[in-house]
Amino acid sequence: MFRILPALLVTALIAVPVLAYGQATTPGTAGNPPAPPAPLSSVTGTGPVQSKPGPAPSAAQSAQRDRMTTCNGAAGERNLKGAARQSYMSACLAGKTTPPIMMKVCNAQASQDKMSADDRRSYLTTCLKTSS
Repeated sequence: MFRILPALLVTALIAVPVLAYGQATTPGTAGNPPAPPAPLSSVTGTGPVQSKPGPAPSAAQSAQRDRMTTCNGAAGERNLKGAARQSYMSACLAGKTTPPIMMKVCNAQASQDKMSADDRRSYLTTCLKTSS
């Protein structure tokens, strides 16, 4: 009897949550909760809230977004990851992509990828040509 009791206890501990989960979901939803209802208008208390378009971005915001897009694309072309990508993005967004900075960024990526001498030389040549 004492050998059967632990086995029954373990079975009960496993079966109860599984059964409860099965009852909590409706057939066909496979555990996906229903979508929450749309928020109601605070004025009338009925109907969904209508969002108004925000103000147009300023010239500075547009320029920053364009710089971000350009720098992000260039970082992707160079296959930069991790700290090298972060360093490049900071320099690029500040408009400081000079050859010494690019050498540092490309070198950091080559070290991070643990490239052999030939691969490193080839990568640095490609990376620095792309920065022109």
